Amino acid sequence: MHFLPKANPLYEQISANKVVIPDILEKLGKGHFTGYLSHSATDFEAYCIFAKGKLICAFSSEAGRDKTGFEAITQLFDKIFSVGGEINVYRMTADLAMCAHALILGIKLFNGEEVRHVDIKSMLARIKGQDMNGVVHFYTADRYAMMFYKNGLPIGFYHDGSRNIETSPDESRKVAALPGARLEVRSTKPVEELMNYDLLQMVNLDKLWEAASSRQTTIQTKEASLQTQEPTVQPKEPLVEITSPPSQTTEAHGHSTEKLTELFEDLQEVAMAYLSREGRILIEKRIGEAGGPAALLDNTKTEALLLQIEEDAKVIDSHARIDEMIDLMRSEIAGRLAV
Repeated sequence: MHFLPKANPLYEQISANKVVIPDILEKLGKGHFTGYLSHSATDFEAYCIFAKGKLICAFSSEAGRDKTGFEAITQLFDKIFSVGGEINVYRMTADLAMCAHALILGIKLFNGEEVRHVDIKSMLARIKGQDMNGVVHFYTADRYAMMFYKNGLPIGFYHDGSRNIETSPDESRKVAALPGARLEVRSTKPVEELMNYDLLQMVNLDKLWEAASSRQTTIQTKEASLQTQEPTVQPKEPLVEITSPPSQTTEAHGHSTEKLTELFEDLQEVAMAYLSREGRILIEKRIGEAGGPAALLDNTKTEALLLQIEEDAKVIDSHARIDEMIDLMRSEIAGRLAV
C-alpha cells in the first residue's frame, strides 16, 4: 500500500462508476492541475500524478504486482469497469508532486531497513550533500510519517491522520522512535525534468477506455452464456476431414483489414508510452518493412519483427523498460488476433 499525502482535497470518495475517467484526466491536464488522482478497490490501488497539467506518472498495483505508464492506465480502466471502486483527487504544489513521484517510482536509497540499524545523522547529511529530491518514509505496522525534500532540504512533513502538510518534523521523529520502526528513502529527478514526460500526449485515453469497456462486455457475455448453456451431445467428427488449403488473406484468417489497422495503432501507442514519438516512428518503419500489418498474422514473422523492434528500442533508450514493452506488444497481438 502506498501512502500519498491526502492534503488539500479537490474530490473525495467519488464512485468510479459515476464518472468517465478519461474526461477527468483530460480536464485536469487542460486545467494545468498539480496533484494526483487516486483509485482504490479491493486489493487494488492506482495513482495518476500531475505537475502543471503534465501527467508525469501513472501507477497501479494489485496483489503485490506493480505496473506503470500505459499498462497502469489500462489496468486502471479495466478495474473500474469490472469492480468500480472509489476516486479521490488531491491538490499539491509542484514540489510535492515531485515528492509523490518519488514515493511511487523513485530510486530506493534505503528499502525497509530498521531505523535502529541506520545512522540517521549520516543519512540526512547524505541527502543534503546530494541535493536529493524525494522522501524519507518512516513506518511501523500501525503508523507512518514522511519528510519531503527538495535539493537536499526539507520542504514539509506529513503523517497518518494529518490533513495538512506540516512544518514540524516532530511527528516523524515520534514514528521513527517507535519499536520496530523501518524506513524507506526514495529520490527522483527535479520536477522540471519530470515534466518533460507527459502521458496525456502519448496515449489515446478514449481508445483505451473504449477497449476496456469492450473487454468487460465480452467477459459478461461469456459468463452469461456459460450460465444459460445447456449440455448437448456433440456429433462425432469424421476421422478424415477434407479441407481447402489455408489462404494467406486477412479475410480467410477471419481478421479484417480494420482489425489489423487497429492492432497496428495499438502497437504504436504502446511504443509511444515507452519511447515517446520515436516509438511510433519505429513501429511504422519496421511493420512497413515487414510488408504491413498483415505480417502479424504469421507467427514466425511476428517474432522476428518483435526481436528487431527490441534491438532498435534499446538503441533509442537503453534505460526504458524494453522487456516490459515487448511483452505488452506480444500480449496485445495475441489478444487481438485471438478474437
